[in-house]
Amino acid sequence: MARGALSRAAVLFDIGDTLVRRPDVGPGRRIADALGLGRDEARTITGWLFREPFASPRALAERLCEAFGLSDRIAEPIGQIWYAQETEPVEVDGATACVAAVRECGARVGVVSNIWAPYEAGFRRACPKIVPLVETWQLSYCAGVAKPDPTLFRAALNALDVASAATIMVGDSLEKDVRPALALGMHAIWVTPHTETTPELDARHDAVRDAADRVRVVADLHAARTAILRFLADGRLV
Repeated sequence: MARGALSRAAVLFDIGDTLVRRPDVGPGRRIADALGLGRDEARTITGWLFREPFASPRALAERLCEAFGLSDRIAEPIGQIWYAQETEPVEVDGATACVAAVRECGARVGVVSNIWAPYEAGFRRACPKIVPLVETWQLSYCAGVAKPDPTLFRAALNALDVASAATIMVGDSLEKDVRPALALGMHAIWVTPHTETTPELDARHDAVRDAADRVRVVADLHAARTAILRFLADGRLV
């Protein structure tokens, strides 16, 4: 891309394990474990959480009671997990500086995330300086669709009125962030602390080798910030 071609650019960020640290066990599995349910039920619950706008712990508990024939005494553990998710997110080192640098360069900012309501609240609590910098929020539980479906990415591009070629997706997941972004013609920064050479990682790198000029693998958001600023300056990610 020629110098000066990025007069209108954007950077999209994932939330969990990109801008904030998330628990090792996801909410669907935690709920299933608390209710004595199995892995299949955990996957079903995860799908609901990330695709449906439950208004309260009680609304979620009612859905679970109806679906799995549970007693109404599940409201307490559901509430505990819900409110825990509002307090558990912790900002990743360098997150605010990275997002702020994008806006300072005149580029636009969006978030594209598989998330449910209490974790969004937790993110807003953990990253208060990032929140006003975000111009579009493409959240799975609001849209009714989750990554890697391209719908959320397209919605972000449309909301920000930017071309895919002038946009970077920053995220921790190869399957949910990097690959769908590249498929739409975007650039991508894959943030993974496991940058040492291993056969598994080499194989995952091979999966995006055809788009090597549009993807960068970094260990943290400090390195991501450097790559983003280079891209915004001259249109080159690598």
